[in-house]
Amino acid sequence: MLQGILLIILSVYIFQNPVAVLTGISFWFGLVVLATGLLGIIGWLAADKPEREGMSLFWSVLTAAFGLVMLLHLLVTMKTLTVIFGLWMLVTGLLLVQSGWSLRSKNSFAWIMVMAGVLSAVAAVMMVFNIGTGAVGISTLLGLQILLTGLALVLLAFAKKVVAGRVKDKIESLRSGI
Repeated sequence: MLQGILLIILSVYIFQNPVAVLTGISFWFGLVVLATGLLGIIGWLAADKPEREGMSLFWSVLTAAFGLVMLLHLLVTMKTLTVIFGLWMLVTGLLLVQSGWSLRSKNSFAWIMVMAGVLSAVAAVMMVFNIGTGAVGISTLLGLQILLTGLALVLLAFAKKVVAGRVKDKIESLRSGI
């Protein structure tokens, strides 16, 4: 129950601070890339000499350098993430339009798919060209996911309490019958 409540509170924070959330995601992503590169270098150094591959070391150094650049240029990382997310949304929107258009004669709800695809494509273009819109889009989707998870955990806690109460009552009725 407590986890659910904390996730709901976190989702409210995410909805109210989209730029801070995108900054945090970008920072975390840069740290993960840097750590991956450093672990690759450490793994290369720890390996026996016959097992060391030059390409593995090169890739690990390149990955660590890329992670460091991401951390030193956080705004560029933020913009890159919004562009990648925007392009993903654009492809998704275009696929929705294509699927809805091909189903329009068979199902009247296909127009909903077409409209959702068009809206997704428009939002995607806005995200690609405006980092603020990208931050809001990413934060909104992340916030919705966290909010729904929090609500589900709260509902699960209530359901568990009801089931536990029923099981306890059933056990007591069985004990009293013996």
